[in-house]
Amino acid sequence: RIDPRYLSETHDQQVVCQAIEKTRALMDHPLLDQFSPSEYKPGRTQNTPDELIQAAGDVASTIFHPVGTAKMGPATDTMAVVSEKLEVHGVQHLYIADASVMPTITSGNTHAPTVMIAERLASWLSH
Repeated sequence: RIDPRYLSETHDQQVVCQAIEKTRALMDHPLLDQFSPSEYKPGRTQNTPDELIQAAGDVASTIFHPVGTAKMGPATDTMAVVSEKLEVHGVQHLYIADASVMPTITSGNTHAPTVMIAERLASWLSH
């Protein structure tokens, strides 16, 4: 089982608290009164940083087309994991061919580019 350690970094915790507070401020704006917005999650009873972090952690997941966790790039890029040929830097004959190699997310769904990446590697390896 992989533990992604959501919100385990102080910076991430601060960002999620700021995001919830900013969203609440926007929803409280008088121009939105006509729509009668109400907070579903985390709920207005959750207000301390610890409560907000816990509430955000309860719903955190990776269902939103994550990319870039094994970024493609030159060996000189300290954040890059694989070369332009999808080979893991420093490890011969180990390749990664999934959405994780995309340095940034595409503007559309990631399925088609992921298939293209896998097919390209299959082509390279078969020749």
